[in-house]
Amino acid sequence: MKHLLTLLLLFTSTFLSADSHSMEIESLLSKLDSLIARKDDFVAAKEAKINQLHNQGRNIRTSEERYWLNKMYYDEYSVYNSDSAMIYVDQNLDIADKLNKKEWKAEWKIKKSFLLAATGLLKEALDELRNVSSQLLTPELKVEYYGQLMYLYSHFRQYSGDNNTNIREGYYEKEKAYKDSIYAYITPQDPFYLWYKGWKFLGTTETESIKKELLNEVERSSLETRRDAMNAYILACLYQDSNQQNEYLKYMIYSAMADVKTANKDIASLEELSKTLYELNDIDRAYTYINYCLQNAQLYRNRVRVIGISETQDAIHRAYQERNIRQEARLHTFLFLVSVLSIILLIAILYIYMQMKRLAYSRSQLNESNQLLNKHVDELSETHQLLEKANGQLQSLNEQLKETNAQLRESNYVKEEYIGYVFSICSNYISKLDEFRKSINRKMKAKQFDDIKELTDSPIMAQNELKELYHNFDAIFLHVYPNFVEDFNALLHPDEQILLKDGELLNTELRIYALVRLGINDSVKIAEFLHCSPQTVYNNRLKTRNKAIVPKDEFANTVKSLGKMQE
Repeated sequence: MKHLLTLLLLFTSTFLSADSHSMEIESLLSKLDSLIARKDDFVAAKEAKINQLHNQGRNIRTSEERYWLNKMYYDEYSVYNSDSAMIYVDQNLDIADKLNKKEWKAEWKIKKSFLLAATGLLKEALDELRNVSSQLLTPELKVEYYGQLMYLYSHFRQYSGDNNTNIREGYYEKEKAYKDSIYAYITPQDPFYLWYKGWKFLGTTETESIKKELLNEVERSSLETRRDAMNAYILACLYQDSNQQNEYLKYMIYSAMADVKTANKDIASLEELSKTLYELNDIDRAYTYINYCLQNAQLYRNRVRVIGISETQDAIHRAYQERNIRQEARLHTFLFLVSVLSIILLIAILYIYMQMKRLAYSRSQLNESNQLLNKHVDELSETHQLLEKANGQLQSLNEQLKETNAQLRESNYVKEEYIGYVFSICSNYISKLDEFRKSINRKMKAKQFDDIKELTDSPIMAQNELKELYHNFDAIFLHVYPNFVEDFNALLHPDEQILLKDGELLNTELRIYALVRLGINDSVKIAEFLHCSPQTVYNNRLKTRNKAIVPKDEFANTVKSLGKMQE
């Protein structure tokens, strides 16, 4: 059964496989398909332009006005309807005769030669050109004249057949000679300069520069004019000459897009593309494109192109039929394998049904065991949840205990520091009082009452003692919390932070919040310690809260957590 499945997959992949292009080429081909599906819209746009010219023709009064209008008609019809284009060519030849305009007559003979060659009348096209004297032509007309000769002999070479090698070579040499003649007169300002330059250097080692020029022109174009189609076509030919197939396909598709948009009936790009896709085994698209080319060639009345396209179409059609025969054979094999696999599948289903019945009995026994097991699992889950809850409570209590221990440790440390500080202050003050007593006693014995009065009247001693008290408080506080000032400033806006003067450890504002940090939050008690009014303490606290970057109601609690205790 494993081998049969493998064989089935092989046939399925072969049957369903499609010709693969790169993602870019596949996307461009899809766009081209959609443009071909809209071909009637482009034909309608072309007819609308021609109708506009008909409206202009109602106001024509002179032969010269008719001449220039016919020229516009020709531009619209030249690759759209050869019969109509030929009418306006003949009319302008008559006008040139009547007005004795030799230059005009030469120009329209060249255009008539183009139409004759485009419809397969190559001998007649050559006869028309033989009646044109190249000596009388302007440089611009010489470019058109030699361009038409190049075009004509390329058609002679194309339709001479593969067996006539010498004749083909002769036509190729003439074509090459006329390419050189064009290049002698053409200027970069000519709209078809890059087209002729591309043909000039095709097959030579000097193609890279013209490739860059054409690439820049084509990528910037809207692909909506015949010149866009011609530039993309020769660029594709240059890439084909250097064996860059992906780029060849890309720009040949660009050329075909422009040809479809301009309703070009003499569409060589799509014919070349269909041949290439046929060689790449993309039979469906090749068949669709060659049919489109054949319909247009028949409408344009291009006899020679119809014959060439018909031969290509026959080859593609044969390949299409052969592929259908192969696919039909594969399909028969595929159906046979499906039938065999269907029988095997039926047997497998019966076998699976028997196994499922046995499995159902085993499953019922297993369900009973699972229910009993689930009951125990539920009980175990409840016990586990209770244990998790108890663990959570215990963890919460541990966190609270850690926090309490940290607070107690900090409180003990602060008490130890400040108790030593208080005892030291008290001892110092006892010594100072005793010394003051002795000084007063000596002055009384010496009856120096004025000195005693001066000592007792002046507040300097008290002020000095108060400054020393603040200095000692600041020193011991910063010893306990060395980072307090930096942490406190971090709570304030950058432009509102407190800057201490030289020699200052703390100022009044910081000293107030130092007491808050030590747990003294009452403004009255703070005022007593700092020997100032409660209103002064309140105003300082309010002012500082207004400079804070934290919410005012959280400021005091935030200050209580500031400063890492000195270890």
